Amino acid sequence: MQSKEKLEQNVNKLSNMKPNADNPVFFMHIAKTAGSFLNERFVAALGESLTSLHVEHWLSDFGGLQRKLDAGMAFFSGHVMLGRWDMITRHQSRQFRMVTIVREPVEHLASHILWLDHYNDPENRVHYDRLDEAHRRVVDRIGALNICDTGQLDAYLTSLSGIEMRLFDNCQARYFLTTGQRDHASIRPLTLDDRIALGVALRRFDVVARQNHLETDLPRMGQVLGISLEHQDVRVNSGRSLRRINTDDPFVRKTLEKRTLLDQWLWRTANATLSKENVLA
Repeated sequence: MQSKEKLEQNVNKLSNMKPNADNPVFFMHIAKTAGSFLNERFVAALGESLTSLHVEHWLSDFGGLQRKLDAGMAFFSGHVMLGRWDMITRHQSRQFRMVTIVREPVEHLASHILWLDHYNDPENRVHYDRLDEAHRRVVDRIGALNICDTGQLDAYLTSLSGIEMRLFDNCQARYFLTTGQRDHASIRPLTLDDRIALGVALRRFDVVARQNHLETDLPRMGQVLGISLEHQDVRVNSGRSLRRINTDDPFVRKTLEKRTLLDQWLWRTANATLSKENVLA
Protein backbone atom coordinates (compact mmCIF):
# COMPACT_ATOMS: atom_id res chain seq x y z
CA MET A 1 0.00 0.00 0.00
CA GLN A 2 1.44 3.36 -1.01
CA SER A 3 2.02 6.25 1.39
CA LYS A 4 -0.50 9.08 1.58
CA GLU A 5 2.11 11.46 0.14
CA LYS A 6 2.78 9.20 -2.86
CA LEU A 7 -0.92 8.75 -3.48
CA GLU A 8 -1.49 12.52 -3.42
CA GLN A 9 1.36 12.99 -5.92
CA ASN A 10 -0.32 10.53 -8.29
CA VAL A 11 -3.68 12.28 -7.87
CA ASN A 12 -2.12 15.67 -8.57
CA LYS A 13 -0.49 14.29 -11.73
CA LEU A 14 -3.77 12.85 -12.95
CA SER A 15 -5.70 16.03 -12.11
CA ASN A 16 -4.05 17.79 -15.04
CA MET A 17 -5.67 15.31 -17.46
CA LYS A 18 -9.16 16.67 -18.02
CA PRO A 19 -11.30 14.25 -20.06
CA ASN A 20 -11.19 14.74 -23.82
CA ALA A 21 -11.36 12.55 -26.91
CA ASP A 22 -7.68 11.63 -26.53
CA ASN A 23 -8.04 11.04 -22.81
CA PRO A 24 -11.57 9.62 -22.47
CA VAL A 25 -13.43 8.22 -19.47
CA PHE A 26 -15.60 5.11 -19.29
CA PHE A 27 -18.16 4.96 -16.47
CA MET A 28 -19.29 1.39 -15.90
CA HIS A 29 -22.84 2.11 -14.73
CA ILE A 30 -23.90 -0.71 -12.42
CA ALA A 31 -27.69 -0.57 -12.20
CA LYS A 32 -29.21 0.95 -9.03
CA THR A 33 -26.03 2.52 -7.65
CA ALA A 34 -26.84 6.23 -8.24
CA GLY A 35 -25.27 6.09 -11.69
CA SER A 36 -27.92 8.32 -13.25
CA PHE A 37 -26.98 11.00 -10.74
CA LEU A 38 -23.31 10.67 -11.68
CA ASN A 39 -24.24 10.95 -15.34
CA GLU A 40 -25.89 14.30 -14.58
CA ARG A 41 -22.78 15.49 -12.76
CA PHE A 42 -20.57 14.65 -15.75
CA VAL A 43 -22.94 16.38 -18.16
CA ALA A 44 -22.85 19.46 -15.93
CA ALA A 45 -19.04 19.36 -15.80
CA LEU A 46 -18.30 18.59 -19.46
CA GLY A 47 -21.43 19.56 -21.39
CA GLU A 48 -23.77 17.41 -23.45
CA SER A 49 -21.60 17.62 -26.55
CA LEU A 50 -18.76 15.72 -24.83
CA THR A 51 -20.84 13.09 -23.01
CA SER A 52 -22.48 9.92 -24.32
CA LEU A 53 -24.90 8.23 -21.91
CA HIS A 54 -26.45 4.75 -22.02
CA VAL A 55 -24.02 3.56 -24.63
CA GLU A 56 -25.44 0.04 -24.27
CA HIS A 57 -28.15 1.12 -26.70
CA TRP A 58 -25.73 1.61 -29.60
CA LEU A 59 -22.38 0.07 -28.61
CA SER A 60 -21.96 -3.04 -30.76
CA ASP A 61 -18.46 -2.67 -32.21
CA PHE A 62 -15.49 -0.35 -32.05
CA GLY A 63 -16.53 1.44 -35.22
CA GLY A 64 -19.43 3.14 -33.45
CA LEU A 65 -17.22 4.12 -30.54
CA GLN A 66 -14.52 5.41 -32.88
CA ARG A 67 -17.03 7.70 -34.59
CA LYS A 68 -18.03 9.15 -31.22
CA LEU A 69 -14.38 9.73 -30.31
CA ASP A 70 -13.72 11.36 -33.68
CA ALA A 71 -16.66 13.67 -32.94
CA GLY A 72 -14.94 14.76 -29.71
CA MET A 73 -16.79 12.68 -27.11
CA ALA A 74 -14.84 12.44 -23.84
CA PHE A 75 -17.17 10.56 -21.46
CA PHE A 76 -18.93 7.27 -22.12
CA SER A 77 -21.41 5.79 -19.67
CA GLY A 78 -23.53 2.68 -19.84
CA HIS A 79 -24.79 -0.58 -18.39
CA VAL A 80 -21.89 -2.33 -20.09
CA MET A 81 -20.03 -5.09 -18.28
CA LEU A 82 -16.26 -4.94 -18.29
CA GLY A 83 -15.82 -8.07 -20.42
CA ARG A 84 -18.04 -6.59 -23.11
CA TRP A 85 -16.19 -3.25 -22.97
CA ASP A 86 -12.88 -5.07 -23.39
CA MET A 87 -14.17 -7.00 -26.42
CA ILE A 88 -15.11 -3.74 -28.14
CA THR A 89 -12.10 -1.60 -27.22
CA ARG A 90 -9.25 -4.13 -27.39
CA HIS A 91 -8.11 -3.08 -30.89
CA GLN A 92 -7.84 0.65 -30.25
CA SER A 93 -4.90 2.61 -28.87
CA ARG A 94 -6.58 5.11 -26.56
CA GLN A 95 -6.25 4.47 -22.84
CA PHE A 96 -9.65 4.97 -21.24
CA ARG A 97 -9.74 5.96 -17.60
CA MET A 98 -12.41 3.93 -15.86
CA VAL A 99 -14.68 4.71 -12.91
CA THR A 100 -17.69 3.09 -11.31
CA ILE A 101 -19.94 3.19 -8.23
CA VAL A 102 -20.77 0.28 -5.95
CA ARG A 103 -23.41 -0.02 -3.25
CA GLU A 104 -23.95 -1.92 0.02
CA PRO A 105 -24.90 -5.37 -1.34
CA VAL A 106 -28.08 -6.19 0.60
CA GLU A 107 -29.61 -2.77 -0.06
CA HIS A 108 -28.52 -3.01 -3.69
CA LEU A 109 -30.13 -6.39 -4.30
CA ALA A 110 -33.38 -5.28 -2.64
CA SER A 111 -33.39 -2.12 -4.78
CA HIS A 112 -32.71 -4.10 -7.95
CA ILE A 113 -35.61 -6.48 -7.28
CA LEU A 114 -37.92 -3.56 -6.51
CA TRP A 115 -36.80 -1.75 -9.66
CA LEU A 116 -38.01 -4.66 -11.77
CA ASP A 117 -41.14 -4.94 -9.63
CA HIS A 118 -42.05 -1.33 -10.40
CA TYR A 119 -42.90 -2.43 -13.96
CA ASN A 120 -45.85 -4.32 -12.42
CA ASP A 121 -47.48 -1.02 -11.50
CA PRO A 122 -50.34 -0.46 -14.01
CA GLU A 123 -49.08 3.09 -14.51
CA ASN A 124 -45.83 1.65 -15.88
CA ARG A 125 -47.46 -0.73 -18.36
CA VAL A 126 -46.14 1.16 -21.37
CA HIS A 127 -42.59 0.71 -20.02
CA TYR A 128 -43.25 -2.97 -19.31
CA ASP A 129 -44.30 -3.46 -22.92
CA ARG A 130 -40.96 -2.06 -24.09
CA LEU A 131 -38.99 -4.75 -22.24
CA ASP A 132 -37.81 -7.80 -24.13
CA GLU A 133 -39.59 -11.09 -23.58
CA ALA A 134 -37.01 -12.46 -21.13
CA HIS A 135 -37.18 -9.43 -18.85
CA ARG A 136 -40.98 -9.35 -18.98
CA ARG A 137 -41.03 -12.94 -17.70
CA VAL A 138 -38.76 -11.93 -14.79
CA VAL A 139 -41.09 -9.02 -13.97
CA ASP A 140 -44.09 -11.37 -14.16
CA ARG A 141 -42.46 -13.85 -11.80
CA ILE A 142 -41.61 -11.14 -9.27
CA GLY A 143 -45.14 -9.78 -9.57
CA ALA A 144 -46.56 -13.19 -8.62
CA LEU A 145 -44.49 -13.23 -5.42
CA ASN A 146 -45.35 -11.81 -2.05
CA ILE A 147 -41.92 -10.25 -1.76
CA CYS A 148 -42.78 -9.05 1.74
CA ASP A 149 -42.86 -12.72 2.80
CA THR A 150 -39.35 -13.93 3.70
CA GLY A 151 -40.15 -17.52 2.75
CA GLN A 152 -41.36 -16.65 -0.73
CA LEU A 153 -38.43 -14.31 -1.28
CA ASP A 154 -36.01 -17.03 -0.15
CA ALA A 155 -37.64 -19.64 -2.40
CA TYR A 156 -37.41 -17.28 -5.38
CA LEU A 157 -33.75 -16.40 -4.86
CA THR A 158 -32.89 -20.08 -4.39
CA SER A 159 -34.40 -21.10 -7.76
CA LEU A 160 -33.24 -18.43 -10.20
CA SER A 161 -33.38 -18.97 -13.96
CA GLY A 162 -30.41 -18.10 -16.17
CA ILE A 163 -31.39 -14.49 -16.78
CA GLU A 164 -32.38 -14.08 -13.12
CA MET A 165 -28.95 -15.39 -12.11
CA ARG A 166 -27.41 -12.69 -14.29
CA LEU A 167 -29.65 -10.05 -12.72
CA PHE A 168 -29.61 -11.03 -9.04
CA ASP A 169 -26.64 -13.28 -8.19
CA ASN A 170 -23.76 -11.05 -7.06
CA CYS A 171 -24.89 -8.63 -9.73
CA GLN A 172 -22.34 -5.94 -8.92
CA ALA A 173 -19.33 -8.27 -9.06
CA ARG A 174 -20.80 -9.70 -12.27
CA TYR A 175 -20.22 -6.35 -14.01
CA PHE A 176 -16.49 -6.71 -13.37
CA LEU A 177 -16.23 -10.38 -14.31
CA THR A 178 -18.46 -11.14 -17.31
CA THR A 179 -19.52 -9.87 -20.71
CA GLY A 180 -23.23 -9.74 -19.87
CA GLN A 181 -24.04 -11.86 -22.88
CA ARG A 182 -26.40 -14.79 -22.55
CA ASP A 183 -23.74 -17.47 -22.39
CA HIS A 184 -22.89 -19.94 -19.65
CA ALA A 185 -20.10 -17.78 -18.23
CA SER A 186 -22.51 -14.89 -17.69
CA ILE A 187 -25.24 -16.90 -15.93
CA ARG A 188 -23.25 -19.22 -13.70
CA PRO A 189 -23.38 -18.56 -9.93
CA LEU A 190 -20.44 -16.47 -8.73
CA THR A 191 -18.53 -17.56 -5.61
CA LEU A 192 -15.70 -16.36 -3.40
CA ASP A 193 -13.41 -18.41 -5.61
CA ASP A 194 -13.90 -15.56 -8.11
CA ARG A 195 -12.47 -12.96 -5.73
CA ILE A 196 -8.95 -13.13 -7.21
CA ALA A 197 -10.23 -12.32 -10.70
CA LEU A 198 -12.45 -9.64 -9.19
CA GLY A 199 -9.46 -8.07 -7.46
CA VAL A 200 -7.57 -7.97 -10.76
CA ALA A 201 -10.52 -6.26 -12.46
CA LEU A 202 -10.86 -3.74 -9.62
CA ARG A 203 -7.23 -2.66 -9.98
CA ARG A 204 -8.00 -1.48 -13.50
CA PHE A 205 -10.35 1.24 -12.25
CA ASP A 206 -9.07 4.71 -11.44
CA VAL A 207 -11.87 5.29 -8.94
CA VAL A 208 -14.45 2.98 -7.37
CA ALA A 209 -16.86 5.25 -5.50
CA ARG A 210 -19.38 4.19 -2.85
CA GLN A 211 -23.04 5.04 -3.25
CA ASN A 212 -23.51 5.96 0.42
CA HIS A 213 -20.39 8.16 0.52
CA LEU A 214 -20.82 10.23 -2.63
CA GLU A 215 -20.43 13.46 -0.69
CA THR A 216 -16.73 12.59 -0.28
CA ASP A 217 -16.14 10.18 -3.14
CA LEU A 218 -17.44 12.35 -5.99
CA PRO A 219 -15.13 15.31 -5.27
CA ARG A 220 -12.29 12.78 -5.03
CA MET A 221 -13.29 11.28 -8.39
CA GLY A 222 -13.35 14.78 -9.86
CA GLN A 223 -9.88 15.46 -8.49
CA VAL A 224 -8.52 12.31 -10.09
CA LEU A 225 -10.17 13.13 -13.45
CA GLY A 226 -9.34 16.84 -13.43
CA ILE A 227 -12.93 18.15 -13.29
CA SER A 228 -15.34 19.43 -10.65
CA LEU A 229 -17.85 16.81 -9.47
CA GLU A 230 -19.84 18.17 -6.57
CA HIS A 231 -22.37 16.06 -4.69
CA GLN A 232 -26.01 17.15 -4.45
CA ASP A 233 -28.61 15.52 -2.23
CA VAL A 234 -31.10 14.60 -4.96
CA ARG A 235 -32.53 11.35 -6.33
CA VAL A 236 -32.45 10.59 -10.06
CA ASN A 237 -34.34 7.79 -11.83
CA SER A 238 -35.71 6.34 -8.58
CA GLY A 239 -38.47 4.24 -10.23
CA ARG A 240 -39.91 3.12 -6.93
CA SER A 241 -42.05 0.01 -6.54
CA LEU A 242 -45.35 0.17 -4.68
CA ARG A 243 -44.02 -2.63 -2.45
CA ARG A 244 -41.14 -2.79 0.01
CA ILE A 245 -38.49 -5.28 1.07
CA ASN A 246 -37.75 -4.74 4.75
CA THR A 247 -33.96 -4.89 4.90
CA ASP A 248 -34.09 -4.07 8.62
CA ASP A 249 -35.50 -7.57 9.22
CA PRO A 250 -32.54 -9.89 10.04
CA PHE A 251 -34.10 -12.85 8.22
CA VAL A 252 -34.64 -10.74 5.10
CA ARG A 253 -31.00 -9.65 5.24
CA LYS A 254 -29.84 -13.26 5.60
CA THR A 255 -31.98 -14.22 2.62
CA LEU A 256 -30.49 -11.49 0.43
CA GLU A 257 -26.96 -12.16 1.68
CA LYS A 258 -27.13 -15.65 0.14
CA ARG A 259 -26.92 -14.06 -3.32
CA THR A 260 -24.40 -11.34 -2.44
CA LEU A 261 -21.39 -13.06 -0.88
CA LEU A 262 -18.95 -11.98 -3.59
CA ASP A 263 -20.58 -8.55 -3.70
CA GLN A 264 -19.87 -8.28 0.02
CA TRP A 265 -16.20 -8.96 -0.69
CA LEU A 266 -16.33 -6.26 -3.38
CA TRP A 267 -18.01 -3.81 -0.99
CA ARG A 268 -15.43 -4.41 1.75
CA THR A 269 -12.61 -3.89 -0.74
CA ALA A 270 -14.15 -0.72 -2.15
CA ASN A 271 -14.44 0.65 1.36
CA ALA A 272 -10.75 0.01 1.91
CA THR A 273 -9.60 2.34 -0.88
CA LEU A 274 -10.74 4.73 -3.60
CA SER A 275 -7.81 4.58 -6.04
CA LYS A 276 -6.51 1.76 -8.18
CA GLU A 277 -3.09 2.10 -6.54
CA ASN A 278 -4.53 0.93 -3.21
CA VAL A 279 -7.17 -1.65 -4.18
CA LEU A 280 -6.58 -4.72 -2.03
CA ALA A 281 -5.84 -8.03 -3.74
